[in-house]
Formats: sequence, C-alpha cells, structure tokens
Amino acid sequence: MISVVGPDLSGPIFFVNCSGFKHDLPMRRLYTALFFIGLFGFAQKALSQCQPFYSVACSSADYIENFSTTGGSTNITNLFSGCNGMPNNYIDYSSTQILTTVPAATITFTVQSGSSWSQGFGIWVDWNDNGSFYDAGEFIYNSGFSSTSSFTSSFVVPPASGQVTMRVVCSFASVPMDPCGSYSFGECEDYAVVLCTTPPTPTVTSPVTTCAGATATLNASTTSGTLTWFDVATGGTAQGTGPTFTTPVYPTAGLDTMWVETQNSGCSSTRVPIFITINAAVGVTLGGDTSVCATSFLLDAGYPGSSYLWSSGQGTQTISITTSGTYSVNLITPQGCTGTDAITVTLGQPPFYTLGNDTLTCGTALVVDAGSGYSSYSWTTGATTQTISVNINDTVGVTVIDANGCVMNDSIIVTLSPAPNVSLGADITQCGGSVMLDAGNPGNLYFWSNSTSSQTTTASSSGAYSVTVFTAAGCSDSDTINVTINSQPTQTLGPDTAICLSSVVLDAGNPGSTYLWSNAMTSQTITVTSGTYSVTVTDPSGCTVGDTIVVTTNTPPNVSVSQDTAICPGGTATLTATGALSYLWSNNSPSNPLTVSPTTNTSYYVTGTDANGCEASEIVIVSLLTPATAMFTHTVSMATAYFTNQSTGAWSYSWNFDDGSPLDNSQTPAHTYTVNGVYTVTLTVTGPCGTETYTQTVTIVDVGIGEETLENSISIYPNPNDGHFTVTFLLNESKDVTVEMTDISGRVISATQYNNVNVVNQEMNSGDLADGVYFVRVITSEESVTKKVVIQR
Repeated sequence: MISVVGPDLSGPIFFVNCSGFKHDLPMRRLYTALFFIGLFGFAQKALSQCQPFYSVACSSADYIENFSTTGGSTNITNLFSGCNGMPNNYIDYSSTQILTTVPAATITFTVQSGSSWSQGFGIWVDWNDNGSFYDAGEFIYNSGFSSTSSFTSSFVVPPASGQVTMRVVCSFASVPMDPCGSYSFGECEDYAVVLCTTPPTPTVTSPVTTCAGATATLNASTTSGTLTWFDVATGGTAQGTGPTFTTPVYPTAGLDTMWVETQNSGCSSTRVPIFITINAAVGVTLGGDTSVCATSFLLDAGYPGSSYLWSSGQGTQTISITTSGTYSVNLITPQGCTGTDAITVTLGQPPFYTLGNDTLTCGTALVVDAGSGYSSYSWTTGATTQTISVNINDTVGVTVIDANGCVMNDSIIVTLSPAPNVSLGADITQCGGSVMLDAGNPGNLYFWSNSTSSQTTTASSSGAYSVTVFTAAGCSDSDTINVTINSQPTQTLGPDTAICLSSVVLDAGNPGSTYLWSNAMTSQTITVTSGTYSVTVTDPSGCTVGDTIVVTTNTPPNVSVSQDTAICPGGTATLTATGALSYLWSNNSPSNPLTVSPTTNTSYYVTGTDANGCEASEIVIVSLLTPATAMFTHTVSMATAYFTNQSTGAWSYSWNFDDGSPLDNSQTPAHTYTVNGVYTVTLTVTGPCGTETYTQTVTIVDVGIGEETLENSISIYPNPNDGHFTVTFLLNESKDVTVEMTDISGRVISATQYNNVNVVNQEMNSGDLADGVYFVRVITSEESVTKKVVIQR
C-alpha cells in the first residue's frame, strides 16, 4: 500500500490500495501507521544501498522490459523480464545476471521499456563499492528522453576490482537523474559487475610430433589461473583443463592445431596455439618371399636411426641370414612410430633360366640377349657381355651367374636368311607441298598402299603410307609412315602501339598452338611493358608463322589530392590536386586549386591528365560539421531552480544565473537563489563551429518560505477509471490555481481556474473520451505538476 499525505494533518488524507482506488482513512490511525512505516523504512535503508521510491506499482506497464550487455567475458541478458512484482518496483538480479569484464574494456548495453508507456533511463555503477551511487563517475548514462524503443550506448570500465553493483532506473515520460529518487511510475533493477584482471598468457611447448594411429600429449604452464584447452582459435567448447592435455587418436598423417588459454575469475588470456605434426605410419617392407642360390642373404628393415628387434634376436637395421626360414622385424622410429614385416627366404635353389626359342631370321645378323641383372656372362663365342650379335648360322650358348652366385646356362640355334631393310623414316608433317617417299633396297618387288609398285611414290595429301618389299628368297620387310600436310597458320600482333598503362597484353591468337616469344614466354598471351616483341606460332600440325610489334607504354600520372576536410555551414574548403598537367573536377570545373562551399556532405572527384594524354582519378570528401545549439527548460521549487539541458552538439557549457554567482560549467545544474526576483538565466555552449547562447527568465518568490508540497498532495482517484474521477489537492497557502486535462498529444481537453484557494476537490466527468492515457496538470504561479490518468472501461 502506498500512502500520499498532505502537510496539513488536520485536512483530508487518502491511501491507494493495490487495485489503484483511493479511500478515506481516519487521520490519527494513518499518522500512527505512517510513523512506524517510516521507522521501518529508515532501518532498512541504513542496512543496504538506498532504493528509489515509486508511488505506483509497475503492474501499470511502466517497467524495464529488456537489459543486456556485450563486450564482457560474461554478459547480462535479462530479456522480457516485465514487471518484477516486488515491493517498491525494485528487484536485485545480481546473483543470476553478472557482467564480467576488465578495466579499460568497452561495454555496450541495450535497455528498453515495455511497449505500453515511454520510459526514460538512468544507469549507475558503484565502482568503489562503498554502498553509494553518488560518487564522481558513477552516473554512467542517461537516455536524454523517454521512449518505448530501445536505447543503445557504451561505457569504458575504469580501474577497479572486485564485485560491484550496477543500477538501472526507469521513470515514465522523464529521465531519472537520482538513483534513489522518488518517482510515480517506473522500475529499478540491480545487477552484478565482476571486475577482474586479464590472466597471464600461458607458455607452451610447440611444435609437437606424433604418429598416425596414436595420440599427442600437449604441455603448457602459467604463473596463475587455470589452463583451459580448445580446438578452435576463438569461441568453441573447452576440451579439457590443466597443464597437460592428451589429444584423441589421429587416424591419418597430417597437421593439427590446439589452443590453450589461462582463465581466472571469468577472464581469459590470449589463446596460444600448439602445432602438431602427425607423421605417417611406418611401412616396413622386407620384400617378397624369395629363393636364392647363396649360402647367406642380407635383410634390410630400412628407416635408419630407428630401434629394431628381429625375430632372430638382433637389434640392427640389417641382418645376414645363413638358414632358410621366416624372419620378422619390429621397429620404432625416433618419432615413436612403429612398423613390422616378415619374409620367407629359401637358400641354395637356383632360379629358372632360358635364352628363348631357336630362331630363324631373314636378317644378316641376330642380337641374342642373355637378360639383365646377372653378375657375369660367358658365351660359347667367347663374349662376356649381356648381348652378342650372331652373323652366321650357328648354335650359341651362355652361362650366367646371378647376384646370389647361382650358375645357369642355356643355348639356341640361330638360322640367318638376309632380308631387306625397309625404312621410310620418321612421320612427316609439313606445311603445304608434297612428299617423295623412298622404300630403298633397289632391284626388289614393292607393294605400296596407294597401289603404286616402284621404289618411290609421291604423297600429296595427308594420310598413312605403307610399303612391303620382297626379296627373291621370299624375305620381306615393311614400314609405314604418316604424312601430314597442313595449311600455314595466320598471325598478326597488329600495328606498333602506345598506351596509357604500365603494361599491355599481347595475344598471338591461333588457340591450341604452341608459342615462343622473344622473351622466352610460351603462352598464347603475354603481359609486357615498353619494348620490341616477336613471336613464333606453331599450330598442332607443326606449321609456323611469326610477327613483331613495338610497344610503347606510358605510365598514368600519379594524381593525389588534399586530405578529406570538414567545414562549418557556410564555410569554404580549398581542394588541391597534384601529379598531372591538367585537371577536371566532378563539378566540371578545371580550376586547381578548387574552392567549394557545399551544403551537405559531398565527395569531389578529380581526373588528372598528363602530357601523354594518360588519366588518373582521386577523391576527396568535404563534410559539414553540425553547429552546437543551446536550449534548456527549468522548474522552480521554493528558492531552487532546476535546469534541464536540451542542447545538442555541444562540447562545454557555461551557466550565468544572473545573481552575481560564479559561472557554472555543469551540463544540467540546479541553482538556489537567496533573493526573490526575476532572473535572466543565460546558457552558453561551445561546439565545433563556435558558441551559441540561450536565455530564459526564472521567477523566484519563495525565498524564506517552507517547501511547497503540491507534488505529494495531488490525489487522483480512482485511477484507472471509466472517465469519472476526482482530483484533490491541498496547498500550504491560498493562491490561484488552474486544473487542465490534456490528451497524450498535449491537446487541452478541459481547464478550470480557481482563485485564492488552498483546497481543491474537483470531480472530472470525461465519460465521452476514448480509452487511453491522459494527463491532469495542476498549475500555480510557482510550479506545474502533471499526473497520468488511465481511462479503461
């Protein structure tokens, strides 16, 4: 229950119950209740931070709907919280909604009211954690005006540590300027801010090597905090904690990276990478099972520098075996990779050997090959080479010894019958003309594929030409040649040229051909600078063509322009371009320098042309500064004037209160006068384009008179209502009073004037008005108080 009491305890008094209706209450009982309530409230305030006072519960839809932050290592995300339903519209979220950050960090926040009533916002942070929000620098934000739309701003965290309290306050149709003030409609929420220092960056061991099919153990250290491991450079889910971390098994060879950071009280250091090389699995091979004639055989496991264990007990890379059997080896490389293999070796059994079949040939000689890979050869002709040439009819044999000492031999019968040797030569490709083909071997019989029968024939078109030559003894020989007669390619690089570029692309054309440029390039196109260039083009048929071109390249001018600038409205800027011979600006002016006076932010382009006619462009931006405007409103309570600064674009403020007091440089001051009178208050603001002033007169009539309590004495009931309600208030002295009712746009619906009264009890009959929000304004010569009225049927 919220009580509203006038200063005169003998007059009427009202209270508002939870439904919003007000009722009479006997004066003495209410006074006694308020006395004990006041004592209880004083005790509560002494035990905790102060709280603002709201005369109407936030269920009227005046509340903080959303509040969130970004930029911390943890952030506040209190969204769609609605009316908190707690006493005095206050709730403490500091146990669940925590902003964790470090000094000098920039924190961005967004705050928004419910969608029904416009709210203004104020935000405070008790940086020194002394239980007060009134210290310098602790009022970090005011919204400047009220709205149902969201407000977004930011602040920089000052040097501080520990956990402190952030307070967010809203009030209807105004901006709260006191974290513990009195308001009609609104809500107050407290949050926790944890201030910590960035922990030290960890020291790591990197790179790390492992093998496919194995894990890798990673190590890191730090002077304080907890080491936390990640598989991504930013974000992600922690994979483990502590000074060591074992990766999963790597199935294949490759590269991997893990990251580690130090965490301390919600703050994290920079993540440090550890690079992991996964070596391929060892592929030991002793070769296929084998039989050798030797009495010993050398086995080699490979991978020098590894550790070895043979099935025969040796620990060396190679072993010499003297007994047939199956032998296996296991090895471990210096990287820890393992491998194994086995082989079966049979000693003393020679392999099969043959020179081939007996041979009849029409040639004058026959080359007989005993095969490669043997350590020695011994022919029946006395030769010791791998091959011999037999030029008589004969039986020839050979004895060979292989690397294992096995001795093998064989022989064949060679019968020779001289045969013609026909060779048409290599395939011919030429550009145009015809080709004369000659089968040689004069005096024999010739059969050409083009149905001619002489020793020579003429090929005048592309195709395959073959010939068979028979001797009188019936020996024959044949050959085939492919003749390709192609057309000559065409190619031109064009006339000699000069361009305004640093390079030019030359194209030799004839796609699919091969190219040889004078600069040794072999592509169809090349990029060149000044010089003489030639190219030879060979098409797929082998035909060639060449051309030469002289290229002169002129480099475009290096145009530069004066820096971007900002001017005040009505001012001028001088733009200067350099690096060329002549200039043309985007406003078609050839002047240089160019003087401009734009009325909006404007980009100016300039194109410079050099002596070769080459051009280049540059841009400069001229921006308009926004002049400062001076504006303020004020209210008067007794002898104190409260000023609301509505200036824009100002850097500094100077207030002259017209009473001889020193100038005040506050943004939104309050000033107490000591003498009644009419004062001309002047606000001078300074901005980017100089100073601006604004004046208002302030009337002070209550110096020495007790505090006026019109704000607290006004009672509207019932509220909400159906258009019929009563406005009651009590003044501490008789005066002229006007009671107005306006809609939300400010339009006056009704107005009643009272002369020389100190008690007003006015019944309002607005039953013909539509449902919605309206305002009742009580105006005296000293002050004006506005109350919200809700008509809801």
